[in-house]
Amino acid sequence: MKRIMVCVILLLTAASSYADIEEFRYFSLNIPDGWTANESGDVVSVNADDRSGSLTITVGDPKGESIGGLAVKFSRELNGTSPVSDDEDGWSFECNNGISQAVIAGDEDFYMMIISTGFMNNAETLGEILSSLEMK
Repeated sequence: MKRIMVCVILLLTAASSYADIEEFRYFSLNIPDGWTANESGDVVSVNADDRSGSLTITVGDPKGESIGGLAVKFSRELNGTSPVSDDEDGWSFECNNGISQAVIAGDEDFYMMIISTGFMNNAETLGEILSSLEMK
């Protein structure tokens, strides 16, 4: 679990105020004004109302597969680049023709993959959302 938070911290920027704390199955997030969040199964999607940015947070049981193996699997499914290890059991890759950045981390019991889109235009807001992530 600590590794997941290290992965999340890599994406963070300075935090400011938030609109609403929303509770999801595995975690809570502060969702700023102008953004909406939806949960479907093990996936939480957070989107800017003007479509300028988004986060997709997927959590689950790796079912015996290594985090590196999951990174390769998800990268292939998303037509992404070859995953790169961060030497802390976290992996990252680009997808959507380089528009989106994916980070996956976890252990033998739990993984979390975060895909951010529009990070260049929304770095502060996306960082604020991620810095508010609190696991249950």
